[in-house]
Amino acid sequence: MKKYLPLFFIAGLMVACNGQDTTVSTTDTAHIEEPPSTGKVPVNTDTFSVGNKSFSIYPLEHSSFEKQGTPDYDSAEYSLLIDDKARVKRISDSLIFTLSNGKTTVLANNTKEEDDQYSIFFYAGYLPAIHQYLVFGSYYESSDYVLINADNGEITHVWGVPAISPDHKYVICASVDLIAGFNNNGFQLFSYRDNKLIPEGDVQFDKWGPGQMKWLDNKTVEAEYVVLDNDMNEVPKPVKLVMK
Repeated sequence: MKKYLPLFFIAGLMVACNGQDTTVSTTDTAHIEEPPSTGKVPVNTDTFSVGNKSFSIYPLEHSSFEKQGTPDYDSAEYSLLIDDKARVKRISDSLIFTLSNGKTTVLANNTKEEDDQYSIFFYAGYLPAIHQYLVFGSYYESSDYVLINADNGEITHVWGVPAISPDHKYVICASVDLIAGFNNNGFQLFSYRDNKLIPEGDVQFDKWGPGQMKWLDNKTVEAEYVVLDNDMNEVPKPVKLVMK
């Protein structure tokens, strides 16, 4: 049975430096994966809707994606933290993010017990196009990604690594899980304006899942259309999704 797991964040910690405010406030933010706003797409279809946007699927002759291995965020984190040492650091089980407003946000692991409160986080890089820190979150029986607004510390849970449109107006976060069912199998669509991620909607699929995704232009996304063969192996097919 799929579990939806609570996370507990320590946010808005104020750091004393050169006379800065040292007030500490704590916000308890539960990690609850919300149901898709547009429901499931139960069959292979060439059109579907996400929020007020519609998408049409067209086959592509060739894929431009290279095969990806399983990300190892544990080993990759060290070099990423060195690259962004002016803004992010790890102290023991906590990632500490310095915000442009002078405040600090802390994301802390909880590994004391293997239960619904278990969580461990790895820094996965900075996304300058949308002013967000990216963190990989691993939980008791699922995983996701966490975006932290570099200006105000606002936290957004997303299903996958964000794919950002060339004009920076839209963000897609895809996840494929056709076998275990622990994670979402679909994608979220956000708009981005005034330095805010605004949810437009999300969709989940029954018969296929979106693998890697990237924007070809401001309305067209190349994607891996992943299906299962008779031996339950994932088989990706190249497609493009045209947003209207």
